[in-house]
Amino acid sequence: MNILQIIFKNAGKQSRTRKPVDRVPFPVDFRGELTHDALQCTLCGTCTYVCSPAAIEITRDEGDMGYWDYDAGRCTFCGRCVEYCPTKALTFLQNSAPIVSMRSLERTSHVVEYQHCTRCGATIIPIPHETLIRLYHSEEAAKKATEVHNLCEKCRNRLHSQILKSGISGSKD
Repeated sequence: MNILQIIFKNAGKQSRTRKPVDRVPFPVDFRGELTHDALQCTLCGTCTYVCSPAAIEITRDEGDMGYWDYDAGRCTFCGRCVEYCPTKALTFLQNSAPIVSMRSLERTSHVVEYQHCTRCGATIIPIPHETLIRLYHSEEAAKKATEVHNLCEKCRNRLHSQILKSGISGSKD
């Protein structure tokens, strides 16, 4: 079959081009646009550690804020950050990343606000309640754990020491 026969054969058929509204659905495990939930984030740094192209950076402020920065232009969409995020603050959407005209539009920055220890007032980022429910497998246990996780490390250690001492001595202080 020569080229002219192929051209004439194809010219008689209908167009096979898809219209913009007739999009191909994304597969179930499609790694699309990366989203970050600042309310779930504890700025633990796991995402920055596993991100080999260094698309994610965390900056801690001396004040009451920390910053989570993401550069989609560097991201390879490998999914390690989503896989290893302990609080599930990172997820992939089922749509492709937006096409941008300027490099600066590929960057996303979120502010994560610190809270204060309920005993001494030191700045902390407590573990989110949804994560505690997932860890303790119970709403009641997560509520009890929230009281402890709203303390700084020093106050938590003091509380655990007091509980341990009262358990050993038999007192109910």
